[in-house]
Amino acid sequence: MTESTKVLITGASGLLGSNLVRHYAPLTHCTGWYGRNPVNIAGATTLSMDITDRSSVSRAIQADRPNLIIHCAAATDVEWCERNPELAKTINEDATEFLAETTAAIGSKFVFTSTDSVFDGISGNYSENDPPQPLNSYAAGKVRMESVVASVNPEALIIRSYFYGYSPAGTRSLLEWVLTRAQSGNEVPGFTDSYITPISVTDFATALDAAINSKSSGLLHLGSKDSISKFEFARLVMERYGCDMSLLRPISVDDAGLNANRPRDTSLNVQLLETILGSPASTVREGIDHLAALSTPFH
Repeated sequence: MTESTKVLITGASGLLGSNLVRHYAPLTHCTGWYGRNPVNIAGATTLSMDITDRSSVSRAIQADRPNLIIHCAAATDVEWCERNPELAKTINEDATEFLAETTAAIGSKFVFTSTDSVFDGISGNYSENDPPQPLNSYAAGKVRMESVVASVNPEALIIRSYFYGYSPAGTRSLLEWVLTRAQSGNEVPGFTDSYITPISVTDFATALDAAINSKSSGLLHLGSKDSISKFEFARLVMERYGCDMSLLRPISVDDAGLNANRPRDTSLNVQLLETILGSPASTVREGIDHLAALSTPFH
């Protein structure tokens, strides 16, 4: 990637999109599209864009002709997607398919951000070759789009991940949720039976750079070296940020009153990522340390 490379990132007001815009803005010409929540990021151009408006999307892409499009925009509230399947399809599927087709037509690189929850969570340590088995509407839509994106844009890179960090809204990641509750003196319930391989947004950006520079395509899992329960993740965050540890409380997913089914173990195998990086992936503890040391909150 050079200074003349044009990068377009959708979902620029969200957790991942905003941090990728912050990452690429000092390096190259970077544009971020946001929906309802305006965001200003130093060094980048940020624009309001309804990604479901095909004519507006097409005109903007044809005018700017970005070399790289990273598609982060999505309706990610699992419960909302379960209640509003048609709206969720319009945002998460129809818009994604059109972006993938449009990007392929102008010969640009397309990166689609999927999710670790495409799996049923029975075994964990899932590799890129393991068949997805989604348990809810949101995950099923992501699985459909993985197949569609690969079909209409064979050179696309499809990322599965569970990421955390600081967002413009201050409410978009598990880390922010833990810190907001703990620093306000509220109990921090953590699932002891839900396992993930979380990656910080700073490590995500580094890994994505390596994958793009290596001209990777197809499925790629971005995650931590080790698997961890959400309870243990909260514990590590609270310890690193000096929170009152007596506020941490273990609970089961069964006790949370959630309507949509959720997989219990979506830990990802990151051997392919480590091959691309040429080094081991960060551990969860290292990822939290990297974020705490290097990132500045938006709020």
